[in-house]
Amino acid sequence: MIRVRFLGTANAFSAGGRSNACIQLTAGRSSILLDCGGSAMPMLKRFSDLAAIDTVVVSHLHGDHFGGLPYLLMDQHFAKRSRPLVIAGPRELEARLQQTSIGLYQDFFATTPLSFAVEHRRFGDGDISVGNVSLRPVPVTHVPESDPHGVRVEVGGKLIAYSGDATWSSALPELAHGADLFICEATNFSTDDPAHLCYRTLMAHRRELDCKRIILTHFGDETLAHLDEVELERAEDGLELEL
Repeated sequence: MIRVRFLGTANAFSAGGRSNACIQLTAGRSSILLDCGGSAMPMLKRFSDLAAIDTVVVSHLHGDHFGGLPYLLMDQHFAKRSRPLVIAGPRELEARLQQTSIGLYQDFFATTPLSFAVEHRRFGDGDISVGNVSLRPVPVTHVPESDPHGVRVEVGGKLIAYSGDATWSSALPELAHGADLFICEATNFSTDDPAHLCYRTLMAHRRELDCKRIILTHFGDETLAHLDEVELERAEDGLELEL
């Protein structure tokens, strides 16, 4: 059994008072975060055992997807964590995270060794294995400078696909193929956007997505205003489901 907990389901601007992108997958002893946005910590504190998190997978280099990591690292240092943490993401993530962390807390990150090891795994070098978890990054279409990826996660005999931030392209059917669950962004409802997926466009391509189940996330104000017209499952902050 896999538990999927949505800890943040909003766009970068916390539409509807929701938190930034953060999704936790739990299967046995494996605990994985898909993104850790800038406002993720309150929901993580409310619903998660931070010490149990093994791996953080960052889809791309935007603050609403990785901006919570400095706070997670500091929290775990002061909690005297000793077990390693794996952080997987775009090639420049390690350098960008260091830059961001020092910008926020120079007095800490520039002078204090963490109490635990952080192992960085870079997208672009093939599949990534962490214990019994297999990760396959898939490049998607978003803001190119953010090095955007979706990711396919195999754990506990299930396949979960996550779009990260992406507008429609042939990468999305590839990403979703055969998934038990496809977690897909729907920032906009009917407005086409070169960086984000529109719900109407997604529905026009629904038959191309060969997956068992779709749940939408990463909502902007436009989609939230039309939720009663959305036919697919919709995530809420705090929602938990089992596969």
